[in-house]
This record gives sequence, structure tokens and C-alpha cells, in this order.
Amino acid sequence: MSHDNQPGVVQLPSAGIPADQGLSSLGLIMQLGGSLLAAGVALMSFMALVAMSGPGESLWMFLLLGTCITRSLFHRMAGTELLYGHRTGLSLDGTATSPLRGLHRYIIVGLIHTVVFTLVLKLKFDVPSKLLFGLALGLLAWPATLGALLYSNIFKRFVSSPGKQIPVSEDKGFEGAAILMTVLGVCGVLATGTILLAMFESGGRAMQEGRVLLVMLALVMLVVRSCLHVQAGISGLRTTSVDRSVELANRYANFGVISAFCTGGALLLVAMTSRLDLSGLAGVTGAVWMLMAWPMIIRRFFSDRQFADLLAGDNATLHRRSPDAGLTGLGWLLLAHAVFGASFLLPELVGVGELPSGMGKVFDLLGSVGERSPWWSAGVIMMEAWAGYELIRMSAHHRVIATIYAAVAAAVTLYLFWPVLDQFKQSSVSSPQHMLVLMPIAIALVIPTSVLILVNRKIAPTARARFRSRPKT
Repeated sequence: MSHDNQPGVVQLPSAGIPADQGLSSLGLIMQLGGSLLAAGVALMSFMALVAMSGPGESLWMFLLLGTCITRSLFHRMAGTELLYGHRTGLSLDGTATSPLRGLHRYIIVGLIHTVVFTLVLKLKFDVPSKLLFGLALGLLAWPATLGALLYSNIFKRFVSSPGKQIPVSEDKGFEGAAILMTVLGVCGVLATGTILLAMFESGGRAMQEGRVLLVMLALVMLVVRSCLHVQAGISGLRTTSVDRSVELANRYANFGVISAFCTGGALLLVAMTSRLDLSGLAGVTGAVWMLMAWPMIIRRFFSDRQFADLLAGDNATLHRRSPDAGLTGLGWLLLAHAVFGASFLLPELVGVGELPSGMGKVFDLLGSVGERSPWWSAGVIMMEAWAGYELIRMSAHHRVIATIYAAVAAAVTLYLFWPVLDQFKQSSVSSPQHMLVLMPIAIALVIPTSVLILVNRKIAPTARARFRSRPKT
């Protein structure tokens, strides 16, 4: 083949970094996070609206949650622009825009939202200053992290080059997406599979109720969906066949959409047999929205990049393994997960003793565990963020740092949950409650285990590949 159609060499900050520096994986993560947060907050807003009996605190809470939805939508739009660019690439005055314009816009919106949110909580709800400061730190965590990275030397070539598009990585970003699919898919298998097994363990009269059987059928579909998710992710990690990886990803996306509607239908029937009200309908709608988010994101991502190669034909860029083997995508996942955990842990650390009882249980679940000191979780979060940062930069010591994080995180997780595990050892009878309590322990170990395997796997060089085109007749 002639080399005339080959793209120019992309100047990278250092060896081992893909052409897009893992920004495609960041786009996928921000799309998913924005969609889930928008759906969850929208459901909470609807509940607040239904609960309102007149103007007062409920109305203010509804307005506050509305600002959170707006912020989440900007969060998703920033991820979309990272993947597909701005529609015109021009600002309102006709000048070229930065390829990271969506991230800049989200950072500004996040800062404004934090100020407005905290002011309303202080002036209208008289939240204690100590707790308010912790909530502000939690809300600022992700915008501040993105801002610090954008203005560092890592993305200098994008920030200082208005109008320059983010290049597509050597593997089209598929291996980074495969890592995300594998990790998230394993979490899905553990979550849905454990709930399904707990329902089987309960047995008795509950298994004879139609509502329970509907929920179990929906869970079976979700388990199958998660298995397809994992299969598509593992296929992408092997990179032996681009066509096979895209085919499995699309199969997961199609089944994911179908399973979302089937689960929504089952939940709707359950709601109709018990008590059908606006809250139940809102809950079903929110569940379907959340279940459809990731399959739709994956479908568009793979289809868009495959379609671009099909249109280019023989002039398409060759598909080959990225120099990082998708590890920058794993780095963005670690960094995002660490900041998400810090967003819930910071209010607990700063405003300890000021949390209401109900809110305190939520922060205990998402931040620290049981009676252990929350500083154990804080240490793990800091190590996770450090490991993610080194993977994004693909520094010389990224493998060592990531391996140390995986070992420490697994050990600390077992230490935090040890009182729960010790109770299971003393109890001779297994119950559905035991299985449900074990689920968060297993899910908490997924990321450290995945990091340990992915950063130390041996990657064999693979042949170049491109999408098949139908022979001309």
C-alpha cells in the first residue's frame, strides 16, 4: 500500500502516550457521569415537587436540585464535545475555539453552581458553616481537578492551539473504552447477580408472588446484559479483530436498550399491582433513563468511529494498538472514581458531627465504612488519584505506582470491612442479608484487582487491521 494517504506524525509530550492522550476515555466517563447524575437529581427534583404543599423550603429545594441538573447536563455536553467536537468549531464572534471548550465551560458552570448552591443553603436553610465548607469542597473537587490538569503541561498543545481538533488515537480509543466496559461490566455482574442470588435464597412464599417473579426475570436480563458487557470489553482488550470488537459492543448496546425497556416494564407492572402514583412512575422512568445511558453512549462511540473509517475506504487511517494499551483510559477512570469518593468524604471529614442522621448514613456508605476512621478511606483515595495521574501521564514509574495502589487499596478495603466479615465467620447460617452485605465488598475490590491485572499484563504486538469493506460487484 502507498504511504501517501498516511496521516502526519502527531507530536506527543512523551513516549507511550496515545495521540489523544486518553481524552476519548474521559469523554465517555463524563458522558456517563453526567447522564446518571442528571437522571438521579431529576428524580429527586420530581419527588420534591410532588411533596410540595405550597411555597416554602420544598420550593427552594426543588430550585436547588434544578441547578444540579443543569450542571450535570453541562457535564455530559463536555464529554460529548471531547468525543465528537463542537458542531461548528467556531465561537459566536467567528473565531476558532479550543478543542477543550466544553471542559472550560463545565468548569465555569461548576464554580458558579457551587457558589449559588452554598449561598442558598446558608441563607435559606441555615446550614452550619463547617458542613457548608465541606459540601463546597465536595462540589468543587471535580471542576478543580479538571482545571488543574487543563492548565498543566499535559494538555498544553490543545489549550494553546485554538481550532486544532483532538486527534483520534491509534486504536480509535477502542482499547480504553474496552477497559471501561470490562471494569463496569464486572461491577454490573456482581451487583445484579448478588441481588438475584439473594432473592433465590429468600425462597418461600415470596417466590410465589407475581411481582417477585417479574423482578427476578428483569434481574436475569440485567445479568445477561452485564455478561455481554464484560465479553465485549474483554474482546476489545485482545484487539485481535476490530470488527469482532465492534460487533460485540453493538450487540451489548442493542441488548442493553432492550433490557432497559423490559426492566422498566417489569417495574411498572410491579408498581401498578401495589400502588400506582406519580412517584412510582417517576422512579420507573428514572431507572430506564439510567439503564439506557451507557448502552446509547457505547453505541454512538463505536458506530461513529467505524462509520468514519467505512466512509474513508482505502484512505482510512490504519488501526493499530495504541502505545499505552488503553492505560490512560484506566487512569481517567481511577482519577474520576477517586474524586467521586472525595466528593462524599470531604463533607464528612470537614463537617464531622454536623451531619443529620439520614445524611450521615449516606456519607458512611459512600465515604468510610462502619466504625473505622474515615482517614483510611482518605488515604486510599489519595493513592488512587496519584495512580490515575501517573497513568494519564504514562510516567516512567506508572506501573510500579499503580501496582502499589492496587495492593494497598485491596488490603485497606479488607481491613475496613473486616468487622462485617468477622460476623459472617461467627454466624453458621447464610442469609440473603449476608449476601447483600458482601456485594459492596466485592465491588470495592473490582478496581484494585483490575488495576493489578491490567498494568502488569503482557501485551503482544498485534498486526495492523482495518474494518472490512464489501467487495465491489
